[in-house]
Amino acid sequence: MTTPAETFAGMTAALIEIVAGAFEGRDPELALFRGRLELLSRKPKMVLPQGSPTRLPVCRYFSEALEDATGKAGEIASSLRLLDPFLSFVQNPNYRRAPPTPSFLANYGYAVLAGPPGGAPALVSDPHIAFGVLLLGPRTEYPAHHHPAAELYVPLSRADWAKANAAGGEAEFVSREPGCVIHHPPNLVHATRTRDTPLAALYLWAGDLATYARLAD
Repeated sequence: MTTPAETFAGMTAALIEIVAGAFEGRDPELALFRGRLELLSRKPKMVLPQGSPTRLPVCRYFSEALEDATGKAGEIASSLRLLDPFLSFVQNPNYRRAPPTPSFLANYGYAVLAGPPGGAPALVSDPHIAFGVLLLGPRTEYPAHHHPAAELYVPLSRADWAKANAAGGEAEFVSREPGCVIHHPPNLVHATRTRDTPLAALYLWAGDLATYARLAD
């Protein structure tokens, strides 16, 4: 039987392959993410929760949100199914204090797979990178927001994504396929929305891992 540590290692290896194939030669930040993932893969020390992991209403969509992933994204989805019993889902405290819509908190949450000590519960402690899985319910918009950390997303289901352009014009939503890589440089305003199906997406942060995202003005 595969252990949780072996499952985590296999998921990290699949993630490295996805990032390595995503126009890395033209973007130093993607190379930075790959390097930090490779360091993480050489020293994973899992800390499985002693009590019951935290669950949120949006967790009812987790299984459905993983159904359409194939290839390397499908490998990650399979790993997440195995790790699901150990994942604690949490919410950004900025959004809990001031939800963007009345229904948002019932359809939003994330679980940390690796992250720095002192942050949200993570399976692996690492001070240099944070990554986990974002979960959104159907017909939910995660409105325009920003954060100082550089970010990559690897969607495991189809959704619409938008990010501000260099000219400062209004961002347009574009449908993105499972397994692609979406790059948000530090402080870039971006947004996500789902249609009739939920979204699961791996997120990766590098840089300022302590500052939570804030909604754009």
